[in-house]
Formats: sequence, C-alpha cells, structure tokens
Amino acid sequence: MGALAGLSLYALTAGAAQAQDAVPAADATAASQEGVGDIVVTAQRREQRLQDVPIAVSAFSSADLQTRQISRTIDLLNYVPNLIGHNNTSVGTANSYSMRGLNNNETISTFDLPVGTYVDDVYMSRQSANNFAFFDVERIEVLRGPQGTLFGRNTTGGAINVIMKKPGEDFGGFAEVGYGRFDRMTARASVDLPIVSDKVLSKIQGYYVNDDGYVKNRVTGDRLNDEKSYGFRGALRVFGGDTVTWDGTVDYNYQSYANFPNFYDPATKDRVSYTRLRKGQTVSDVFGGRSYLSEGLADNTLGNVAESWSFTSNLQIDATDDLTVNIITGYRHIYNEYLTDSAMSLASASTVYTYPADIVTATPGSTSVLANDSWHGQFSQEIKATGKALDNKLTYTGGLYYIREDNKTNFANLAITAAGAGTLSADRTMSNNTDAIAAYFQADYEAIEGLTLTAGIRYTEEYKDIAFQANDSPLPPVGLNQPFNTDDIVAAGLPIKQTAKVWTPRFAINYKLAPDVSVFASATKGFKSGGWVSRAYNAAGMFPFSRETIWSFEGGLRSEWFDRKLRMNLTGFYFNDMDNQLPAGRENPLVPGQIIYVTRNFADLRNYGLESEITLAPVRGLNIYWTAGLQHARFKNVDPSVIAQAANCRNGVASACNQGIVTAAGEIALPSRVAPFNSTVGVNYTAEFGDFRLTPSVSWAYTDGSWPSAQNDIRGYQEAHGLWNGGISLRNVAQGWTLSAECTNCFDRRFVSSFLIFPYLNEPGRWTVRARYDF
Repeated sequence: MGALAGLSLYALTAGAAQAQDAVPAADATAASQEGVGDIVVTAQRREQRLQDVPIAVSAFSSADLQTRQISRTIDLLNYVPNLIGHNNTSVGTANSYSMRGLNNNETISTFDLPVGTYVDDVYMSRQSANNFAFFDVERIEVLRGPQGTLFGRNTTGGAINVIMKKPGEDFGGFAEVGYGRFDRMTARASVDLPIVSDKVLSKIQGYYVNDDGYVKNRVTGDRLNDEKSYGFRGALRVFGGDTVTWDGTVDYNYQSYANFPNFYDPATKDRVSYTRLRKGQTVSDVFGGRSYLSEGLADNTLGNVAESWSFTSNLQIDATDDLTVNIITGYRHIYNEYLTDSAMSLASASTVYTYPADIVTATPGSTSVLANDSWHGQFSQEIKATGKALDNKLTYTGGLYYIREDNKTNFANLAITAAGAGTLSADRTMSNNTDAIAAYFQADYEAIEGLTLTAGIRYTEEYKDIAFQANDSPLPPVGLNQPFNTDDIVAAGLPIKQTAKVWTPRFAINYKLAPDVSVFASATKGFKSGGWVSRAYNAAGMFPFSRETIWSFEGGLRSEWFDRKLRMNLTGFYFNDMDNQLPAGRENPLVPGQIIYVTRNFADLRNYGLESEITLAPVRGLNIYWTAGLQHARFKNVDPSVIAQAANCRNGVASACNQGIVTAAGEIALPSRVAPFNSTVGVNYTAEFGDFRLTPSVSWAYTDGSWPSAQNDIRGYQEAHGLWNGGISLRNVAQGWTLSAECTNCFDRRFVSSFLIFPYLNEPGRWTVRARYDF
C-alpha cells in the first residue's frame, strides 16, 4: 500500500499545451494510432529506436511535448524518474537539476553542471539561462546516468538533449494566444517558408510572455516574481544535391524572471514579500542616496534578466552509403544581470513563520543584497563520423571536439541594516576561461544474432584559469571582507590554473530475448570539471575544488507486449561518485543577512535505485503512463576534516554546526535534493465526433520528501507532496482551430523548493485558456 500511495498522475494533457508541433501530427498520434508509437532517438549520437538503446533514456516526441504541457525545460521535472529540481534561488531563468542525486545549485561560472543541456548537439555551458522556452521541437531526450564517452565533460548525472524541428518543405505553421492567472498573457507562432522548393527551406518562430507576478511586496507595493520574456528563432536548411545538407540556426531570447523568497499569508491567501528593494530603483535610490556598490553595479535594480543569442551550423556529408560526417559549429552568448534580497529585509532570528512558509510575524532586519552583471561566451567545434562496416555488423561513432568558454562576472554581496548602515562582504570582478579538447570513439558489434557488444572511449584535456580584480567599493573592508586581486590568491599559495586529462570509457551488452524484448548491462565513467569557490570574501578563502569522477553500472529491460499495446522499460543502477562537488551556502550567524559560501569535495556519493517507465494504449485514443524512480543515496569516504567538524559540533562548538554537510546536531547530513521516491502517472482520452476531437485529462504528481540544503536545515525541508493537474481541449480538425483550458498545481499546493536564509516556495497554482490556429 505504501508504494501505491506514491503512484503519481501527471497528465498527458492533449491540446492544453503551449504547442510544439503542428496539431495534425499530434492528432494522428492521439486519435488514430493503435498501440504505443516508436520514438527515434540520438542518445548514442546516431539515430536508433528508443527500444534498441542500452541507455536509460526518457524520450518525448513532438506530440508528447504537446500533450504533456512541456513548454520550457523546467517542465521536464514532472516526467523523468529520479529527476527533481527547481528554479535557482532568486534567478528564475536558471534551473537546478538533481539527477539521481547529482546536482549543483550555483549559477556562477566557476561551477559546472552535472546535468548538461544540449540544443541541436551544441552544449550550453551556463546554468543562468537553461530554463528556456521551447520553439518547435522535434523531440527531447533525457539521458539518465553519466554520458562521458559521447557527450563528454560535465555529464556525471545525465544530459538533456533538445532536438529542434527542421524547416518543412511546405508552407504552413501555427499561431497561439493564451490568458491565465496573474494576468498572464502568452503568444507564440511558427511558420515554414520554403524559399527554393526542395533546395532551400526556412522556418521562423517567436514567443512572448507577460504577467503581473504572484508575490505582493508589502513594503513597496511592487508585484514580484513576474515574467516578461520574448524570443525569436530562425532556421535555414539547404540541400546540396543528394549527399550534402546544411542546417543553420540563429536565436535571440530575452528573459526577465526572478524567483525571490516569499511567504504565504493564510489570512489573505497572498504570497508576500517584505524587501525594501524596489523595481526600477537602485540600492542608492532606496536608501536615501547613499552609495553601497561599485560603479559597474550601482545601476542594478531589483530583478533578474538573462539575455542570450546563439548560432549553430551543422554541415552533413554522406560520404558513402556507410559513412556520414557532420561538422558542427556553435556559438552562444549570455548576459545575466540581477539584484536580489536573500533576507527579504527581515530578521531571520525573530521572524516567525510556520512550515512550510506561512507568515506569523515579520520583523524588520537586514537587506541582504546580491548584485551581479556577467557575460558568458562559448564557442564549440565538433567533427563527428558515423558509419557501418563488416557487413553492417559493426556500427561506429567517432569524432573530435573543442570548446572555448570565456566568462566575466562583476558581483557584490553586502548587508544593509534597518538603519541603512552597509556592511560589505565583497565587491569584485572575476574572469575565468576554459579550453577543452577531446577525441572519442564508440563501436557496437553484433557478435551473434540478437547480441550486441558496445565499447567506447573518450580522452579529454581541459585547461582552466581564473583572475580577480577588487572593485572600487564605496564601503570600507570589515571583518571577512578583505579585497584581493589575482596576485593575492597566488601569495596565499592557492592555484589560479587547473588542468585535467581524463579517459572516460563505456562498456555495454545488449541481448534481444525476443523481437520486442531485450535486456542490457553497462559500465560507464564520467567526470565533471574542478573549479574555485569564487564567492570567497578574501584571498585565503579562494580554495579550489577538484574534479568529480563517477563510475556507474546499469542493467535493464526494454519490452513491448500485447501487440505493442503495452511498453515496459525497467532500469536498475548503482554508482560511486568520487569527490562529489557540493556548494553549501548559509547565513553567517554573526552578521545577519551575510551569506557564507563553502564548496568542497566533502565526500564520495553512492547511490543505487530502480526506475520504471510504463506506457499503456489499450484502445485507440486512450493513453495511460506511469514512470517511477526509487533511490538510496548516502555519503561515503567522508573527508577527515568533516568528521572532525562533526565531532566538534557534538562537543559544543557551535560554529562547527549546521554548515557544510554537518547538521545542527553534529551528524553527517543526507545528500541534498535526493527524493527516495518520485512517480508520475497520466491519463487522457481523445474522443472523435466527426471533425471534432475532445480531449479531457487529469493528473497527480508525487515526490517524496528531501533536503534542499546541504546541512539538512530543518527550516528548508521539502516535505512529500502531490500536485494535481488537469486540462480539456476541443479541436476542429477540418478548420484547424483548437480551444483549451488547463490548470497546473490545481489545488495550489505549497512546499519548500529551496532554502537560503529563508525557504523558497514553489510556484503557485495557475489556470490558462488558449486559442490556437493551424494553417
């Protein structure tokens, strides 16, 4: 019965989504298809049926994205076993993913991500803009477990692979508008424009989002956590005869979305904030013209903006019938600017709230100011070859890869008392760069009929450097704050360069027991780059942390039954993540509103678990699915300094408690953001009435409790929770229009999604109505 209590229903809400594809294709899938459909994936960097891939993959076709309301990357959290996450604290444009317990909640550029995001085979290095809206998407593949051979660095947890839809051969597209709670207005459109028939094709897309925000600031009257975002994308496809295809894309995204801490007022049922910072006003404006920040940050106002543009090029040459070469080039630029108040201008020690964050009394206190301007540019170049040999018994993928990343971050931390006195923690400019080169090769060999052996290897060389310059702050250095430059880091005996040379192999065996039933086992190595604490307040605190290395072992079943009316995929895993990297920020108990940042390789992280993905299509139009994940993660081989810290805490040394991975009671914490069980089940039915199709849906999503904070701070515990979703749509197939209504988190369930000084609550419930026209 305990397991049954965890079954989650998270809907296949057909027609209620912000659509990703032309609806006729989705119509065919939802209403005309018998049984579960095939999905072609590129999880091994070449096209294969999902059921033939010996990797734990959650794949979503364009029709799936439409029916499941997946319109931005954070929506994927509801559909993947053992994947949980949230928006970063204050930075709503950034997602922090936790895949099988491997996570990173830092946006600053000296931290790399264990779950990599790829768009059209091009890696997205920075977390600050990875919560992006989708244009037309062909499919999304979420690869669970390390992908160190074919995808490379920074995929110890997994990879999210977004494949955009290519321009179509015929003129056509869609336009959609929507309106919802908090005066949320949305619009999106896409059109295919053939330029030269069968030779030059193009696609243009755009989107727009604007809402009033769901948080009321009781000090200033502002509405917070609002969104104002828009973007454009253009794609071009050129055919050079029968053997050459070139795909090029450009896109631009402007995202203004913050995730500021807020409380819930049971009396008014409002989400509320108490920060003295104001939208449209600088810190100096708010506090009577006093100077607090250096010149480059002094003009920042309350909010968060991520502005990005990118270019990708993929030249495909079919050299022979058995050899294809792709030359893949990518460039991305991101600018991120924000100003936030982590303490909400309240005294954390005397503000009273009940779990999860229901406000009782709000006591004025320090304003904890974090200001940031950052610029990130990355260039990547890859040459990939795929082919077959030995009478098609051998299939291979190999290539060369290079990436260059340049980052510049101007950022400051300070606390301002209720009387307006400022205490500076740091105000500085950091530059850090990365160069990485790699070569990789993987081969699949069919040893006997039905038995395929896989072996792969990747060699990576990576070079990183860092430089600091203290800004000319109007506030004097006090306490921990000791302005420093690069030379001071060197004088403290700490490195300003890091080098990694790593081999990451993969081995797998896949055996077909029957045409629709196969089993597999694999062993895979991955690594994530080292870095620096970077938010340190003095040179002596600029500690480096070493790279993280993982060996993961998986075994699984891929199967389809009853004339493909039932698909059942199971995966078991065990891994040892050595030198696990973990950021662990907390409030300084001696300086209210000041955050102390600590990042270390505290211990190894071991985890094992089971994942299931089941799809049932018993009759035409009816779709039911269930995905579930179980996991058991613990820290092992804890660093001796952490063991000593825990002992000091138990012996009464208060400063040793509730920091790093040591709890307030002096115990070693449980790994953060690891839900022992999560599960999603969804059901929808499409009924046909002549030219009309009616699709109702209902859902419930369940996630076990977990600890967002590294120290397992009880104030930040995320309790077990279930979310209901629902939707209904009506489509006229002949005329091409669709009307839909939906709700997410329909009963407005509240829970803690993250913690830093105060809890951060999840997004409230929303309702939306939409109208769409396909042409």
